[in-house]
Order: sequence, then structure tokens, then C-alpha cells
Amino acid sequence: MVRIAALTLATAGLLVPAYLDKPENYAHDALLPITSAATTTTGAEVVGPPEAPQAAPTTTIALTTTTRLSSSVPATSIDVLSNAKCPEWWATAATWWPDDQLDTVDRIIWNESRCQADARSDTGDHGLMQINWATWSTFVTELGYTRDQLYVPDVNLLIGRLIAEEAERIGWCPFQPWYMSGSYGC
Repeated sequence: MVRIAALTLATAGLLVPAYLDKPENYAHDALLPITSAATTTTGAEVVGPPEAPQAAPTTTIALTTTTRLSSSVPATSIDVLSNAKCPEWWATAATWWPDDQLDTVDRIIWNESRCQADARSDTGDHGLMQINWATWSTFVTELGYTRDQLYVPDVNLLIGRLIAEEAERIGWCPFQPWYMSGSYGC
């Protein structure tokens, strides 16, 4: 086995849509954005006669950038199996998937897209895990993502994980949505 230590950061602006803004939807609330803003209004000092031009008061909004709690930057040390088909995606997958499911995710990525983040099938499947747009478009858009964002590996693997959780919620095996490409212990 190859030991890889990876520091994975969530992609700014892509991984914090409406779904992650709701703590009840995501167990790891450390990934939720923390944004603060302060409004400051300053008036102009009146000098001179009333008919003199007056400077209009100005309003400034100071927005501090969205920050993440320190625990939201996962330092992940994972074991990549020597027979992994898509080892380049293990650290990214480990951000969203449990370690004991990474080998299955690796097989799915290989069977579905041959490790190509920009893969698109004739049946409307997109990205690494080949998320089927006809089936999952409402789910994906309700999370705040677009079809084009499914080609971003972090987004695709996150959406894949959320689809697996949805499958479990309705009583399926978590990998049932990918049954057409292989047997994944379901």
C-alpha cells in the first residue's frame, strides 16, 4: 500500500451551497460558513453657507470573508490500496466518504468514468461518479449546484455521497444508484 498524507480544502464558493448552510442536513457543521458584515454610515461635515454644495453621507459595508472553523480543514491520512484504479481521487473522496467505503468509491469511479472528471455519457451522466441528470437533477439543484458543477471532482464526490445517503434513507444499499456498472456489495 502507498501511504498518502493529504490536506484537502473545500473549494471556495463551490462546496458551501444551500445544503451545507442548513446544519440539520449535514453532520459536520464545521463546514458551514461563518460570515459577518458591519455597516458604517458617515455623514459629511457641513461647512459654509446653506447654499454651498454639501457632500452626501456615505455608507460603507465591510464584509469579512467567509471563514471556516479550524476543524473544517480535514487533515486526512489515508491508505490507498495498491490495486486502486483511481488513486488520484482518493484524497478528494476521503473528504466526503468514510475510509471503509473508499475502495468501493474507487471501483465506481473506474467503472463509471475511467477516472475522468469531465466524463459525460450518452445517457446524461456527469463527472467522476456519473451522476445521472434525469434522475438526480432536482436533488442536485435543491442542494444549490448546477449540472456543470458535477464536473468539479469535489462537488461530484460530495453529491455522490449525498445520493448514497439518500439511497440508505429510503432503504436501499448506499451504492444501489450505481448498480448498472457493477456489484458493490448490495
